[in-house]
Amino acid sequence: MSQLQALKSATSLQDLASLLGFTPSAVSWVLYIKSTETKYHSFEIPKRGGGVRQIKAPCDELMLLQRRVCDLLQNCIEEIKTAHEWRDGLAHGFKRGRSIVSNAAKHRRRRFVFNIDIENFFGAINFGRVRGFFLKNLTSRYILLLRRFSRKSRATRILSRKEVLVPRLSQT
Repeated sequence: MSQLQALKSATSLQDLASLLGFTPSAVSWVLYIKSTETKYHSFEIPKRGGGVRQIKAPCDELMLLQRRVCDLLQNCIEEIKTAHEWRDGLAHGFKRGRSIVSNAAKHRRRRFVFNIDIENFFGAINFGRVRGFFLKNLTSRYILLLRRFSRKSRATRILSRKEVLVPRLSQT
């Protein structure tokens, strides 16, 4: 069974823990029993433009769990891309085989590069938002939409993406 099919058929903590190479009790301990204060350690790093950025790094156990979830999801994305002949050119960050160097290379010799820093981006992401995204977006319609974007020219993809996103933005 593929990892995507295994993930789709997972209905219990036992199923998920098995996919991640953990015992159910270890997953429960990291997520629900370990105190919030000990799950992360905080430190600050200077920003290039002045000021400081607060970093909340996960403890070793949580980082390992997060790494395995990330690997599982990236494997599933690869399966989807292969099955639907999808080329992924729209996003760059947090993807296997990509880095700040490969991102910078795509923008080399460009007259303008728009760079923004979204305040508290990761702090605004919680379980409900992630779950809601998967329930709403990982449907066959979404896969077909991504497939359509990957086959069109860059300019057409940008126009199509605006057409798709504008109604969603106006509804919220």
